[in-house]
Amino acid sequence: MTAFDSGIWAPEKCQYGLLHMLMCREVFAEDLSKTPPTDRLKAMPQAAVSPIMKPARKEAPALEELEQVVDDDACSYISEGEPLEPSELVSWGKSKRGAWWRVRGALREDLVIRTGISASSAEVRRAAPGEVFQQKGMPRLLTSGKSQGCIRMPVQPSGWVTADASRAGGPQYLIRTHAPNWRVIYQSPGNGAGSQDIIVRSEDALDSEAIGSFSCGDLVEQSGPLIVRHDGISRMQVTGPLKSNGNGDKLRITGWVTVDATALGGPVFFKMIQEDSPNGNQKGTEGDAISLDHAGRTPIAFEVFVQVEGLH
Repeated sequence: MTAFDSGIWAPEKCQYGLLHMLMCREVFAEDLSKTPPTDRLKAMPQAAVSPIMKPARKEAPALEELEQVVDDDACSYISEGEPLEPSELVSWGKSKRGAWWRVRGALREDLVIRTGISASSAEVRRAAPGEVFQQKGMPRLLTSGKSQGCIRMPVQPSGWVTADASRAGGPQYLIRTHAPNWRVIYQSPGNGAGSQDIIVRSEDALDSEAIGSFSCGDLVEQSGPLIVRHDGISRMQVTGPLKSNGNGDKLRITGWVTVDATALGGPVFFKMIQEDSPNGNQKGTEGDAISLDHAGRTPIAFEVFVQVEGLH
């Protein structure tokens, strides 16, 4: 048997002397006394390495789902356009998604509707004083640039307008109002009072399901933005009276109708109820029949499908 040697160190023969083992222990003790680095992986959750433990992956919501979001803060489908401009959400007046706003009648200039939140984005069209908009999402305050302090608001069906420029030394452009009201002025030829002059449909398509009807003289309330079809017919969603039930309850229906079919040689079906008060607090007399010009400047008109040959 080989005599024990405390100073031997022959790893190839698996011979480790006590002296060298003690020296190794001193080196390890010095390393263990140091603070461990924070950039080294020491442990990993089991869920991160095991496919079985991983949570189910959530797919990005489709555009159709985003358009149904009710929470204003979650309306990520509203495009801010280009160029991008720093902004932040702001609480302004009684603003909320779906609210109605009117361009102040005292303004001596048109309100510009642009593609994006930036005041230098592309111009879509101009709105005259008295025109009405429906709010699409929360307003935003521009925090830098030439328009710093201006409050910009997304409107239906698309675009951005300056709601208030008072913080930047300009005027307040919009004031809160109620949804526009309209009266049915079309009567089907040969039909008497109470006839089904206007057919209300479930969707904006002219061949969608018929869900009710209005008669000449009925009052309806606009409940959505104006849509002008490719053929020039203007359509919009409205809420109006439905025939009462046997208990005498007044029922209401919401659907799509045509307000103006003059682009295809048809008639105008609705007349807007004008307002006496510039703030929109009182209802006045009925205005002239409204029809859209080629620039689309008339703000509000109703979508109603009508019983006119060639318009179905």
